[in-house]
Amino acid sequence: MSILWMRRLLTSLDGFGSQLVRPASSFNKVMKPLDCFKPKPSFKITVVGSGQVGAAVAAFLLVRKLTKHLVILDVKYDLATAEALDFSHGSAFLGNPIVEACGDGNRTKNSDVIIITAGARPSGKTRSRLDVMHKTVVILKSVVPKLVELSPKAIFIIICNPADVMTFAVQRIGNLEKHRCFTTGCHLDTARFRYLIAKRLRVPTSAVNAYIIGEHGSSAVPVRSSVTVGGIRLSDVVKDWARTRTRRSGSDLMDGILNAGVHVSKAKGYTNWAVGLTASDVVKCMVENTGQVCCVGTDVKGLYGLKDSVVLSVPCRVTASGISHILELPLNEDERKKLLKSADTLLEAQCSLKW
Repeated sequence: MSILWMRRLLTSLDGFGSQLVRPASSFNKVMKPLDCFKPKPSFKITVVGSGQVGAAVAAFLLVRKLTKHLVILDVKYDLATAEALDFSHGSAFLGNPIVEACGDGNRTKNSDVIIITAGARPSGKTRSRLDVMHKTVVILKSVVPKLVELSPKAIFIIICNPADVMTFAVQRIGNLEKHRCFTTGCHLDTARFRYLIAKRLRVPTSAVNAYIIGEHGSSAVPVRSSVTVGGIRLSDVVKDWARTRTRRSGSDLMDGILNAGVHVSKAKGYTNWAVGLTASDVVKCMVENTGQVCCVGTDVKGLYGLKDSVVLSVPCRVTASGISHILELPLNEDERKKLLKSADTLLEAQCSLKW
């Protein structure tokens, strides 16, 4: 199947979601429109980047039926087109969504949510998320202004690394309010934290309530003091539980959380499925609009004793309009010091950005 043919097919489908059938369809002979009917725009999501992470995000959004109109934007238009067509072939199993590719941004117009996954990737043994931020900023400066212009009311979810610093960059580049530009941040780290605690205690993950806050990276802070299992504060039952060793690897619990992605990347070369699930879970909270609390990252100036504008993850109430409230957890002295240290790490990275 040629790329040219795929382009022609997707071009012919452009705008399909705004009406029941295409004007050129012979089925119009029996489909009689009502003059008073005005189609309601479907919930539209744009995923920027069609790499491994972008494809995983798109897949879970479609499988969980969180959107009826998905746009995959990538400067590698052939790749975005192939991904869009691949999803479209299975549309009968996905609730018949409209999935289209875009190379210049024009088809992203009037998106409700824009998820940015595109960016430079860490490579080599010594390179971290913070090492690639300057290259990623260049990418963001080239794409964000047009996305904001075409979708002035969209909520931006940032996934590209380093997620916290890139969220700060997008807020500044796009002049976006902090409630509608945030990162999934430690929502994934928190899920890993809950999973590892549950695995150790042999209880369901859903029975564990816990948070990882701060940087989505090496300076992340586990809020051990507030971990509960089945409503019981874990520190009241298991003394020094966080410092105990696992039987299998002999590694500290926190080390297992921070290096979870590293272990996966060593074998696969990247991580994508858990990130895709994380992004789709945040979107699900927005779609349901119940005000669910997620550990996501935005500017938290004025909270937790922070006097500077710095993006880091803390529990937030996520709604259809973005973040409505930021929760200030009761931290012990050690946790507070570690959070301030994490904030200093991110603040230093933010200040080193090359605009």
